Amino acid sequence: MESNKSTTETELIRRAAAGDSVAFQELMRGHCGRLLRGAQALCRDRQQAEDLVQETLLEAWRGLERFDGRCQLSTWLYGILRHRYLKWAGRRRLSLPGEVVVEGVVERRQRVSFEGQSADGVLGVQEDAEQLRRAVALLPEEHRQVIELRFQAELSLEEISVSLGIPVGTVKSRLHHGLEKLRQQKFCVNLFSTSVESRARQM
Repeated sequence: MESNKSTTETELIRRAAAGDSVAFQELMRGHCGRLLRGAQALCRDRQQAEDLVQETLLEAWRGLERFDGRCQLSTWLYGILRHRYLKWAGRRRLSLPGEVVVEGVVERRQRVSFEGQSADGVLGVQEDAEQLRRAVALLPEEHRQVIELRFQAELSLEEISVSLGIPVGTVKSRLHHGLEKLRQQKFCVNLFSTSVESRARQM
């Protein structure tokens, strides 16, 4: 199944690089959602994130013939996204304020269990998610970004490395320390499941 998927993507890349806009749209369909979540984690502004993704797609369309396949297409796209983000941040010349829109691990993990819960139970889950958002917002910027990129945008460590321009080992270190800082906050003790922690360590 993975081989077929790879073959399909390779063919779409070939056709898109030759100027087939339909192939390009099909190729990007599976990446746009994660690109948008990644952009939001970087700039913390929904409208600006959408603009960054549009700029990323336009640059990818114009330069797809330069993609040589030595890395994953998603990794290449996040490299473009980082470049567009840095240009925007440089123009702003200030810190990037705004409400954190990270989708908390607990919120995503619990959403499927809302059906059949009491109103009090659902509100409890929502309160936990809001507490987690606030906790992440208080983290140092370097820890906040890797946590949002990992759990909101669901990027791999390699993709985060490219997005932030730092080594994978640094991503792992920041992710570990960020999670530790959250774990030290009393209300966050039970918010992260073992499976999530294991995934963070292994990926």
